[in-house]
Amino acid sequence: MKYTGFFLAGAILAGVAIAATPASPSVQSMERIAGVYKHRFMSAFIVPGKDETESYQAEDIVEIVPYDRDHVYVRVHLDFFNGHTCGIYGMARFEDGMFVYRDPEPPIAGDAPCVLTIGEKNGKLTLTDRASPDAGRTCAAYCGARGSLNYEIGMDKRRPIRYLERLKGSRQYKDARDVLLRSMPAS
Repeated sequence: MKYTGFFLAGAILAGVAIAATPASPSVQSMERIAGVYKHRFMSAFIVPGKDETESYQAEDIVEIVPYDRDHVYVRVHLDFFNGHTCGIYGMARFEDGMFVYRDPEPPIAGDAPCVLTIGEKNGKLTLTDRASPDAGRTCAAYCGARGSLNYEIGMDKRRPIRYLERLKGSRQYKDARDVLLRSMPAS
């Protein structure tokens, strides 16, 4: 009986020590940005032969789901004028304080691979496919003529993903997971 108290106290202290261990920078960043971000707005189509445009409701959606300690699944759908869109999904790895998606295969043979950086800056979730502000876009093949993956949305738009099981069952999530697993060395 006497030793049970010592064992219990030791177990409690070990649990407190584990809980007090600070999370890695990747996990901390992941916790700050994980969720779904949505922005609805009015856009329009140019109608040939008419002087007016036809309005429609558009919506930008960014989903970020933790996968493991170093990766997040990201899916981006952005709407632009005249029905143009950007759409991309995959696993992004934590590199130098941001999550970086590197397209395993360029969508157009001979093009540079798409590199999309995702992170938090100045209270906003930011996406960019440019190495520097004046560099060319690396993911243009994933966008229509008026689209761009250079995007910001306020962190206040972040919501929990209530449809997580459905998302994890999607073709896009499974494809992204399979590509990541194939790229990892066998253990």
